[in-house]
Amino acid sequence: MDQFFTFPSSMLWPLAACLVLTGIHVYLGVHVIARKVIFVDLALAQIAALGTVTGVLLGYEVGKDLTSLYLYSLAFTIFGAFIFSATRMKGEKVPHEAIIGIIYAVTFAATILVLSKSALGPQELDHIIKGELLWVQGPTVIKTAIIYACVGLFHFIFRKNFMAISFDPARAEQEGINVRLWDFLFYTSFGFVITSSVAIAGVFLVFSYLVIPSVGAMLLSDKLGKRLAIGWIGGSLISFIGVKMSYSTGLPTSPLVVVIFAVALIISGIIRYIRHAPRILVAMRNMAAAVLIGALFIAGIFFFRKAEEDPLEHVLHLLASPLSTDRTAALIDLKRFPEAKNQWLTPALERLGDDDAEVRKEALALMVSVQDTAALDRILPLLSDKSDEVRKSAIRTVESLDIARASRALLAGAEREDDPELKLQFLEGAIHLGDPGAVPPLIGLLEEGGVFADDAYGILRSHTQCEFARSEIGKISSWWNAKKGKVSWDKSARMFK
Repeated sequence: MDQFFTFPSSMLWPLAACLVLTGIHVYLGVHVIARKVIFVDLALAQIAALGTVTGVLLGYEVGKDLTSLYLYSLAFTIFGAFIFSATRMKGEKVPHEAIIGIIYAVTFAATILVLSKSALGPQELDHIIKGELLWVQGPTVIKTAIIYACVGLFHFIFRKNFMAISFDPARAEQEGINVRLWDFLFYTSFGFVITSSVAIAGVFLVFSYLVIPSVGAMLLSDKLGKRLAIGWIGGSLISFIGVKMSYSTGLPTSPLVVVIFAVALIISGIIRYIRHAPRILVAMRNMAAAVLIGALFIAGIFFFRKAEEDPLEHVLHLLASPLSTDRTAALIDLKRFPEAKNQWLTPALERLGDDDAEVRKEALALMVSVQDTAALDRILPLLSDKSDEVRKSAIRTVESLDIARASRALLAGAEREDDPELKLQFLEGAIHLGDPGAVPPLIGLLEEGGVFADDAYGILRSHTQCEFARSEIGKISSWWNAKKGKVSWDKSARMFK
């Protein structure tokens, strides 16, 4: 039992972050449910995310310009608060939830459009959804707790107005409370919370903290004070269990906490159903029937599952996939089946001509892994590939296969190459295969100077018996002209002697 309450130090701050999130979100969730604007959290979170990615697009860097990106996110969120308060209609001819849903959809689409112009792209979208709960550190948790405490104090001081506009807006207007103004202040304070929460926990975990504990508490009590107590205690307990299980099982923390919240909500619903049932035995019978239906559903899912495919056949199916990511993954996996090379070599060789550069690179890496010298004629054309990265991979592959006749193709590649770095790699590959024709171009690079002259000199010293200093370029050239007809290639030493 003691081990269950034992945490490694690395998990203490994620746990503290969960407890901090519970404190403010349960309270705000009570307001959100009373207002019937359940998705306002998702919408504000997405607006905050749009502010962050806009800041990135305008030149600020993630991990470096944290304050600037936070202010961008906060500015967008406050503007969103203004829109939410301004679009609340008397009589709700158009439900406010519908407007919030539209704003969420439009903001999410705008975020994707902005990310399409950013170098971060899908990685940042993934970060927005998942957050970085496992990696949160003490200063972030403390700063967030201070922000939440200020928001909580603000709501406590003006609790009468906030409760009035959430639970009885019509009466609030009659009492002279400016509903639009206090709506704006509510959503603005909410925005301060969301801006900090999303960065830590991601969009969906924040939404779960806001709604699920409050809904579960509503099922168990009709009194506001008890709802808050149940939400805070239950949210804290679930946070502790979720973080502990995540550490013990290796499962992602945020999704695991959300699932445990859902289980707790189901239990709350069952408790309410049994407590309020006019006949307990009938309620128990209905519950047993519901459990049986659920069990049959789950059993049916597994009963009709597809028979497990042979691992190699599965990889070969991926290799023929229209998705380049699948083909790349398949080429990586094929390295696990060297004994079945005869079955997969032909389709793997076809990937050397794939439309996607990443797939061609991985096909080359596979040829290195299995050392298939018969593939040389399919590899040599890639020395002229339009992708610099593929040409580099092709050079490494040819060098690895160690077939002397390939040196002619490497020298030809060096001759037509405009990029000095790639030219140097072509020449290094050729000299590695024992071709003396690579030495004069290397001396030429040395004579030209430039950033790669030192590299050219290093290659010459590694593969020839040149003992002249780097500055003695004329002597190096004369030495080779006198020596070149007499040298022989020592393959074991990779040296002209």
